[in-house]
Amino acid sequence: MCGIAGTSAATPALLAGMLDRLSHRGPDGRGDFVCDRTGFGLAHARLAVIDLSEGGRQPMHSPCGRWVIAFNGEIYNHAELRAGLEARGHCFRSSSDTEVLLALLAEEGEAALGRLVGMFALALLDRQSGSVLLARDRVGIKPLVWAALPGGGLAFASEIRALSLVPGIDLSLDRAGLSEFLACLYVPAPRTMHAGIRKLPPGHLLRFTPGRSPEIACWWKPAFTGRRALSVEEGVEELMPALRAAVRSCMVADVPVGCFLSGGIDSSVIAALMAEERGRDRVASFTMTFEEAAYDERDAARAVSAHVGTIHTELPASAGLVGGLDRMIEAFGEPFGNPTALLIGDLSHSARQHVTVALVGDGGDEVFAGYPRYHGGLLAAQWRRIPALLRKGLIEPAARWLPESSSGNHTLRRIREFVAGAGLADAEMYASWVEYFSPAERQALLGGALPPRPIAELYRATSRIDPLDAMQETDLLSFLPGNLMAYGDAMSMMHALELRLPLLDHRLIELVQDISAATRFAAGKKTLLKAAARRLLPADIVDRPKLGFNPPMGLWLRTELAGMVAERLTPSRMADLGLEWKAVEKLLAEHRAGRRDLSLPVWALLVLERWKSSP
Repeated sequence: MCGIAGTSAATPALLAGMLDRLSHRGPDGRGDFVCDRTGFGLAHARLAVIDLSEGGRQPMHSPCGRWVIAFNGEIYNHAELRAGLEARGHCFRSSSDTEVLLALLAEEGEAALGRLVGMFALALLDRQSGSVLLARDRVGIKPLVWAALPGGGLAFASEIRALSLVPGIDLSLDRAGLSEFLACLYVPAPRTMHAGIRKLPPGHLLRFTPGRSPEIACWWKPAFTGRRALSVEEGVEELMPALRAAVRSCMVADVPVGCFLSGGIDSSVIAALMAEERGRDRVASFTMTFEEAAYDERDAARAVSAHVGTIHTELPASAGLVGGLDRMIEAFGEPFGNPTALLIGDLSHSARQHVTVALVGDGGDEVFAGYPRYHGGLLAAQWRRIPALLRKGLIEPAARWLPESSSGNHTLRRIREFVAGAGLADAEMYASWVEYFSPAERQALLGGALPPRPIAELYRATSRIDPLDAMQETDLLSFLPGNLMAYGDAMSMMHALELRLPLLDHRLIELVQDISAATRFAAGKKTLLKAAARRLLPADIVDRPKLGFNPPMGLWLRTELAGMVAERLTPSRMADLGLEWKAVEKLLAEHRAGRRDLSLPVWALLVLERWKSSP
């Protein structure tokens, strides 16, 4: 786990500056290399996890000297790949997964990517031709941003802040990126908030040849076909060994490994399987606790820990978490509107005092159908059978006036959102449920025509007949990498903590995506994962309602953030962002009235303003 960077415009000073901005990702070493033939340079900041010796140092050269790699991530099946390479005559100098990856890429080229189990962003330089291959893992756990340079050059990095140092990159505001941020509270790949910087999408590679435009190709993508009509029991029989293999793979390390434990189904299954794998060597688990009872999961986490036998540590949320906003923006290099990022950063900082690697349950909702919108998609066809006169003349107007719940129950809000979206075409329906500022609100804020809705476009591109297949596939292509993976990586690596995600093992995804939607949702959300969990955990843990890992944003906006809202969300500052003040003023008035929970949109505007005004 590391930070990588490179450019065809390399100088020692530029590579050093890029590494300085990536040093938090890799405090255990740094290295760089500039090709004497082409001038292309690679840089690497190292967090040592597998093979702690100098044998894992990067950039790493192949024995013949032709190939040089800079790699961020972990290849969990490196021992198996090593054995195959040794059988074909390869000799290795270290136990590093990087050396195995380099040998495999040198031998098989791009085809090697399909043999990797793990998470990665990599750059492979061919010193003979001057070409460079960039690649990102299947589901986008590890980030990679890039830019085309004047004169046919290329630059890339793990983070936008490092890449922005390269001369010649257009750092002006991308208005389409701004629109997408307002829709999603993150900027979906391939855009960023900068006109000249792009994200390499998950499961994609980039081929660079000096003097030519980069070529981008998809080498893997999810495909929820639902072609296998298994019973739930049959599905679980196949799922259990895949879950065990995924967790076992993620536990391979030469440093201390633990897990985040919320008490929810995803992290509880992982903790149980880790404990099963470790036996007497107990697993370290970590839970963040809150003073606000509505957000605190310590009792549930304690119950899981007691059942599976972890060494459990409760880590209280730090006071003044919102004070970390500027550092959060610095980590992303662009505005990011999900405040859970602050919690992950705080939890990672505390857990890093105990472990270097932590397994987490991210991905469980996307892979195993855990979001309420999946149920909504299945109900939409029935909703559309209601006569239009009744729906549009009576039910929809009434639903718009449903109030927010003061108890934290989101049922009424979800009913309102369902009614507002269920009558639309499938792609627009899905987009309406996951977007925070509607197209009408974005148009009022930005003025003029809006670009196409990227989330709706992704949904349409899935070409899935079953709405559950289409929604899960779209989430794996957008919400998961752009939101959850983005904050998981940025905020953990800020503290040099490596997060691993067994529920996103591609072998697991490929197994589940072929099981019919009827089976995946046979008993409601997460049918298969809950059935598997019953073999590992007591029923009261499995059946516990989902709480979610979210900060008390509504409370923050009424207390410690109230002054910031008044100071920062002003006509002049909004004009600097290119936003129409009347639209912002209307949003703030609705927020103060309290009929709708607009805390996340208000927070997003705060983040946007702080990003724009930061040095």
